[in-house]
Order: sequence, then structure tokens, then C-alpha cells
Amino acid sequence: MTFISKESKPQEKLKAWYLFTEDFIAGTMSNTAVEVGVYIRLLCWNWNKRCQGIPKDSNTYYRIANCITEEEKKACETVLKQFFVEVQDHYQNERQLQEYLFITKRIEASKLNGRLGGRPKKPSIEPRPNLDKTPPTPTPTSTIKPKTNKKDYFPLFWNKIINKVSKGIAEKNFKNIDDKWKEKPEQLAETYNKYYSSIEDKKFAKQPAYWLSAKKYEDEEAKIENNSGEVYPLRLKMFKQAIQDKDKSSFIQSFANQHFPDVQRAIKEGEFTKEDAIKYLNMGSRL
Repeated sequence: MTFISKESKPQEKLKAWYLFTEDFIAGTMSNTAVEVGVYIRLLCWNWNKRCQGIPKDSNTYYRIANCITEEEKKACETVLKQFFVEVQDHYQNERQLQEYLFITKRIEASKLNGRLGGRPKKPSIEPRPNLDKTPPTPTPTSTIKPKTNKKDYFPLFWNKIINKVSKGIAEKNFKNIDDKWKEKPEQLAETYNKYYSSIEDKKFAKQPAYWLSAKKYEDEEAKIENNSGEVYPLRLKMFKQAIQDKDKSSFIQSFANQHFPDVQRAIKEGEFTKEDAIKYLNMGSRL
């Protein structure tokens, strides 16, 4: 199965892949060195294949991950179960797929701007001749810049935050974020709160200060864009498969709670019932 249409693929492979090191280290804290090595090889192979997924064939993914011994093969199975989801005949890493789609959209937008001619040239203004030879009157210029009373949006952001730690660093980093986010502090706080609530083990959650400096709000924005397209069907298949198999595993229940809006959407669209979501996806406290 191909998750990405031909129209969304770049003409050339993306040779560089952004690895969010803090998230990667936090997410693999409980894994062995062998499992981490296998994980990296699988991610690199998937990226080179334009995130079309890891074939669901043991001989194939053992070869991709260079697994020879029984220990290495066991590590490969663990990694696939922990970090990938099954979609028909492939395994897919959702975070990597989101990154790929986000970057390819940026590339296509840049190409479109180039075809439209890029930035317009500034018009050249020829100086008018001084016909009466009278020296021009100099215009006085002030060397004192007027003070601009910029509104401080940080208190509005901080009042809404549920994880109030390292306020001083957070305020400093808040001043350096993009203006479009700085001017909507309550929405920014809500975005952080959703991120924080989605982390099951809070010791791995970023503090607001470092979440801001890493521009993680852009990741959340990309997730919102992608949820309406390629990623929602992937999650929906997982939910429906779990309900069909009567799977009450902690993994699927945690995953469903992290993506609660998708569960709500599926119920609204009649994909499964509210009762099924409560029974198999552990949604009793949220529905």
C-alpha cells in the first residue's frame, strides 16, 4: 500500500532527515542498544523509500535492519511493535510520515512561488531635475526612534499553562518565537496543554520553556494539517481493528487517548459506536 499519492512526491528523494534528538532519546530510554540501532536503520530505510512503509515480511525487515542473530531478530520485532503501526501489508512510523508530508508540502509551496516569479523587483525612481538650480531644502531627520508600546502577551500564555515550571526561561524564549504565535498566546497555551496531556509518562514531557525554544508548536500545527488528510485513515484503521479483535491492550488505549479528536470524529461519522470506544479504547472518562 502506498500512503502518499504520486502528486505529493518530490521529483528527487529527500536526502536529509531531521532527527529530533531530545524526543528520540526520551522515546528510547527503555530500549537496548541493539533495539536503538535497529530502529535507526528502519527509519533511514523508510525515509529513503519516501515513507511508503516497511514491508510486513520478516525476511525483508530482518534484511533491512541487518538482523542476523536471534537476539537481533527479537529486537527488530520489539521495535516494530513499539514504534510502528500495521497498515495492510506494511508497517508505518506515524511521526516520520508526518514529517515527510510536512516537508514535501513546504517544497511544493517553494516551487510554486518560484513559478510565479518570486519576489517582485523594486521600481526604480529617477530623480527629477532641479530646473531652477535652487538647492533643495534639507529635510530634518530625527535620530531618536519613537518608542513602541508592544503588548506583553506572555502573562496570557502563562496563565493558561497547566505545567508551570521554569517561568523565567519560558518568558525569555516566548519573546523569541514567531509573531504570529506570540499574538495568540491562549491558542499557543492550548496547543502546549494538548501536547502535555498526550504524554503518558510526564517525566518525558518537555517543559514550556524548552517546548517553545524547540518550536514544537510548529509540529503540532503540522499534525493538525495532516490529520485531515493522510494520517486520519491510518489511525481509524487501528481503532477499528482493535475493536474488531476486541483488543484492550494498553498500547491501543494510550494511542486512542492521545488522538481523542480522531476517536470523536470516527464516532460522529458512524465508523464505530460510543459504547465500543468506551469498552475497547478506554474512553469512559472522556465520552
